Amino acid sequence: MVSKWRRERLKEYHLFQSSAGPGTGSGRNEATAPISNRKITTREPLTTMDVPGPGNKKVCKSDGGGDGDRISTLPQSLIEHILNFLPLREAVKTSILSSAWRHKWVNRPSLVFDASFWTPFPVVETSAQYYATYGVVPRTIDRLISDVFRVLCYHKGPLREFSLSIPQLSSYPALVDQILLSLHEKCIEKLCIAIDGCKLPSRLFSFRQLKKLQLLACTFTSSEISFDQFSMLTCLDLRSVKFPDVAGVSLAIRCPLLSSLIMMDCGSAFNRLDILIEASSLSLFHFVGSFSSLLVKEAPLLKDVTVYRTVSFVDLPKNKDEPTNFVKLCGGCPAVERLSVAMGLFVDLPPPNLITLTSPSPNLMMLKQLRMDEICLSSVRDVWACLLLIEHSPKLQELIIGTRIGANTNVDVQLRVIQRLCESRTYKPKRLKQVELYQLHGLKKEMCFIRWLLSALPMLDKMLITFSANSLPHQQIQTLKELNGFQRPSSKAQVIIL
Repeated sequence: MVSKWRRERLKEYHLFQSSAGPGTGSGRNEATAPISNRKITTREPLTTMDVPGPGNKKVCKSDGGGDGDRISTLPQSLIEHILNFLPLREAVKTSILSSAWRHKWVNRPSLVFDASFWTPFPVVETSAQYYATYGVVPRTIDRLISDVFRVLCYHKGPLREFSLSIPQLSSYPALVDQILLSLHEKCIEKLCIAIDGCKLPSRLFSFRQLKKLQLLACTFTSSEISFDQFSMLTCLDLRSVKFPDVAGVSLAIRCPLLSSLIMMDCGSAFNRLDILIEASSLSLFHFVGSFSSLLVKEAPLLKDVTVYRTVSFVDLPKNKDEPTNFVKLCGGCPAVERLSVAMGLFVDLPPPNLITLTSPSPNLMMLKQLRMDEICLSSVRDVWACLLLIEHSPKLQELIIGTRIGANTNVDVQLRVIQRLCESRTYKPKRLKQVELYQLHGLKKEMCFIRWLLSALPMLDKMLITFSANSLPHQQIQTLKELNGFQRPSSKAQVIIL
């Protein structure tokens, strides 16, 4: 028995076949044609699988976001979070989308005035080379500054981050002070000022709630700078910051919560900077620049230290009884595990007394990795510094030394003194297993200290050597021959040329 639905379908088929015109008897007709070729005269109602478009307003409304705008229905906190990932200028432009979006950006938790903010301004072609450095045409700087103050005027609520990096703003010293004045009640946690040659106003030190402070290419005008009032500061980053070239200029950093201190290319032109650090929570300290005195008075948690002192052509006189910077640094960080220094730190190290062999006593009981750059292995002072650091580091496991070529004055005399120094040291590092020497030149005057290293390390596993690009092949071959002839108390010691 044929069902009612089946009979109706057969009836429709016969009616269609009887009404078909010429050319349809072959069986290939509209009913049996592919779906893509069918001519549908009546459209079925749209479903949720249809893509909403301009003509499908009913479907758009049924999706719950007026005219397909699902973002506007999100919570305000989520919209602010999304806007925070956009560049500041693009986030402000969202105010023209609709009346509902006019004030959504004003609660943005961060305001970053960087290159993405001032890049849209035009550059004069005739002076492109000059403005390639500064990036902003002078006649448009007024408009740019106006935009900055308009953003600050419309912004509401607290700020977690504020960054000001606008070229040529150093020509307007009062503006920086006015901008900081408008931010005084914003409860800023992270502040960044990157303006080449900008003279920092004293108002900067009134932001006592800061947790991170970053200053780039700025200039301090006061001869006494202190960060005592930053009781909440955890990260201080100073890069290319200049200090006055006057006698007695000092920098005091006393922050109980400070954990990271970075100073890159900082200092004064004549080494007239005294640095005092007292930070009980400090764990990382990186310094590259010039100074006359560096004193780490209290940093019991400091583990990672890098000090590369750039020596100026002016050598200020010092009191003979005053401790060296080498002792001042190591004496205040007994927990340091990684230490990287250059020979600029040891310029005030007194020469060794060959009669009594007295030496400073740095406290490096926890040191595991020691890196020394710009070491001249034919210099008495450089080798003396290496011996002191190794001798006062009982837990040292890795030693990295970068060599350089020193002056050729009295080389024979210095080599005899170095040989006597090495022979007089009875200390044998028992945990030092890996030594790396890079930029080695393959000279005979470098062999005295290397011979001592191989003979004084009973647990040495391998010594990695990288020759300088300026070294000659025959010097490298001669160095390898001498190294193979040196005595090695460790049966596992290997010399590997990289």
